[in-house]
Amino acid sequence: MTKDEPRDLRAPAPLGVPIAGRTADQQAVAMLAACLGYHQREDKPFWWAHYDRLVSDPDEWTDKRSTFVADSVSVFEPWHVPPGKKASRRRLRMVGQIEPGSDLRVGAQAYALYDAPLPPGAQTSARGTRGWTGGITVVGVSGEADGGEPDPDARDPRVRDGAVRTAVRDVLIVTDQPAMTLARHDRIPMALAPNAPPTTAGIARVIRALAEQIAAGLPALPDQPALDLLRRVPPRTRSGDRLPAVTKGPRGYIEAITAAVLDLDGSYIAVQGPPGTGKTYTGARVIAGLVERGWHVGVVAQSHAVVENMLSAIAGAGVPTAQLGKRPNGTPGPVAPWRSLAPDSAFGRFYAAQAGGYVVGGTAWDFTSSKRLPDAPLDLIVIDEAGQFALADTVAVSVAARNLLLLGDPQQLPQVTQGSHPEPVDRSALGWLTDGHDTLPDELGYFLARSWRMHPALCAAVSQLSYDGRLTSVDAAAERSLDGIDPGIHCVRVEHTGNAVSSVEEADAVVRLALDVIGRRWHDPHRDTPALAVDRPLGQGDVMVVAAYNAQVWTVRRALEAAGLHAVRVGTVDKFQGQEAPVVIVSMAASSPDDVPRGMEFLLDRNRVNVAVSRGQWSAVVVRSTALTDYLPTTPDGLEELGAFIGLCGWGTPTG
Repeated sequence: MTKDEPRDLRAPAPLGVPIAGRTADQQAVAMLAACLGYHQREDKPFWWAHYDRLVSDPDEWTDKRSTFVADSVSVFEPWHVPPGKKASRRRLRMVGQIEPGSDLRVGAQAYALYDAPLPPGAQTSARGTRGWTGGITVVGVSGEADGGEPDPDARDPRVRDGAVRTAVRDVLIVTDQPAMTLARHDRIPMALAPNAPPTTAGIARVIRALAEQIAAGLPALPDQPALDLLRRVPPRTRSGDRLPAVTKGPRGYIEAITAAVLDLDGSYIAVQGPPGTGKTYTGARVIAGLVERGWHVGVVAQSHAVVENMLSAIAGAGVPTAQLGKRPNGTPGPVAPWRSLAPDSAFGRFYAAQAGGYVVGGTAWDFTSSKRLPDAPLDLIVIDEAGQFALADTVAVSVAARNLLLLGDPQQLPQVTQGSHPEPVDRSALGWLTDGHDTLPDELGYFLARSWRMHPALCAAVSQLSYDGRLTSVDAAAERSLDGIDPGIHCVRVEHTGNAVSSVEEADAVVRLALDVIGRRWHDPHRDTPALAVDRPLGQGDVMVVAAYNAQVWTVRRALEAAGLHAVRVGTVDKFQGQEAPVVIVSMAASSPDDVPRGMEFLLDRNRVNVAVSRGQWSAVVVRSTALTDYLPTTPDGLEELGAFIGLCGWGTPTG
């Protein structure tokens, strides 16, 4: 909380009322007050951890996520200036261990940390014994055994079958392209660390302007979509009616949501779309219908990729390229079905060229920039993946439009947050609305209750795990078949000890499972779209392996490659959100609760488990140690998560 915040908006007790006795209006005011310092509080832990890394031994770093301490570093490609470029760069090969929960994937940006003597121009702190430079980009991620050669049997050191196995180490290829003002040097970094968070000053200014406006009118609150959301009141409609009911038929949800949005009176509506329920398909057709009626619509999300996926779906729903616009994200790719809006002046030309409805896409930075917004507020802001979009950012982007439409699922991967806040403004918009429940209350929006992806047997387990039993499958999902394999959840228990983030034993089990299902007859009639019907042997690409840790990704991948299964997809749950496969195999890797880094709360997190198993169309196989659940949690939440995982495994017949 900063000293210059409007006094009437101070938390935790607005209007002199204790938290337990607040009305919905008072709670909304407290939440808005907490939004004022949200971004500053979110940044503090990063800088504390960053400066700690400049003075502490790596084993004592307070936050190791997305760091990479190198065991060895070599110059993969020396300093050079590529043709057509001006800046020098080099490539380094770094070998070490990626920390669990890190985001060091291809394309990730990072700082390079150096021990003294520092390279010319490196930054440091007053007490720092290390320094850092920017300009690091990860361009390759792989793994190897300690001996330097890829080893499909690589694992933590131990003796098995009379042979010593070596540990898997991660290998990063990074491009080092520091600022042009820095000279070439021969220093080698000792580690990588996360880049500084992007500046959020513009977003914070928009929140402050709204807060000052609200403070001036207290105790009365204006009609404003984010305030309705913060108050958790049902959507306000012009007709005064309840939300329209969903009718039967393929367009039931589309028509109901469209009618509800058209009736909004400066308010919001939420749509929870569990795995395979057609959230993007439905949302795109709702937006296309609104554009046809002349509405001006914005699409916002945490990432450019999510926004672009929705824009592609909107184009597929019939909206012409001329009516779709987005600022490029700097990543070259195929020709997109929308207008590229760069520089900022292109936004004004795009709006001026529109005679009717249109859609503009972007991130929170775009929808809080006066240079990228039209003169009049948009009719609607659509927040895609609103289960990962923070309330504070929701408040900020809401100012750009008359109404809000939230699309997402709070039961998927959660909103990532680092700061400590006086109010839960770091929660996702949809997570706030569900208020601790698994599904969205009917009076606040729509729950897409029919999965087109999962067979009913698999869907039932997922529904019980994460959706209060409300999620069901469409009839067509039951018409598929896989010869000799029962649909649903299966659990394979494997004996192993001493494994933390990788397990050869589980990798071997994964290979056996993949070999068993590949080649079996896979039949999917696609009754609603016969052109997509399949009746063929299951291929390698039809099997997806979700590993809990990066080290297990490499262990499984090498075991699969040794078995000739090069096309089987392997990755962590973060990589596969939104994807699907007939058969999904989930490897937990750790031998026991005592071996688990970051605690069982991470490994058995219900949202992560939900995302993993719900990738499956026919079946999901959980491969786990026999001793993995042999513990008693110390918190009610931990006990609930453990029970949910044990219950999930109980849906199938244990094997192995």
